[in-house]
Amino acid sequence: MISNGIARAKRLLIPVVATSALVVWPAAAQQAGRRGQLPVAYPQSGQAYPQPTAQDNLRAIATTLNARRAELFRKDDPAGVASVYTPDATYVELLPQLAVMEGRADIQRHFQDLLEAGAGRLAFTVTDAKVTPNGAMEVGGDYSVALRGGKKIAGHFFQILRQDGGTWKIAMHIFARPEPVTAVEARQYNIGG
Repeated sequence: MISNGIARAKRLLIPVVATSALVVWPAAAQQAGRRGQLPVAYPQSGQAYPQPTAQDNLRAIATTLNARRAELFRKDDPAGVASVYTPDATYVELLPQLAVMEGRADIQRHFQDLLEAGAGRLAFTVTDAKVTPNGAMEVGGDYSVALRGGKKIAGHFFQILRQDGGTWKIAMHIFARPEPVTAVEARQYNIGG
């Protein structure tokens, strides 16, 4: 009985091993020629892996720039934050008040006010980025500012980035959030309320 079971197993095992070798060996040889590259298809479905796009690359540039800005802010460095903007940058707050700031000095003051008001962390998600015909980059996304005590206020932003000395910098930044953070914003927010 046992010998019949072994014989049956051998009969089944030989075709399985042979079929596996015919499938695995060519696939392994194909992959060996593409070391360091992603496979082109999902193994089970055969559907193509999504390849990086120009949109992905632009979002990565904008995300890196905004991450640098957030890191400088976290380190209580408003001058450093202002340095990621072009010297002639325009910074527009739509909500909770309308304020237009021109140049790095105004932008630095704004970030100093945020720090003094207890803002401690900025978090950004770049959702869209595209290059304009004049070579600038338009960027949009969501952000949040974390206050002492754990409260977070979420908002949206739009930026125009341009090359400045071979580096992408923010030339225009427009944002809106529903709640005030600084004392000036709070005073404006409560007018007529």
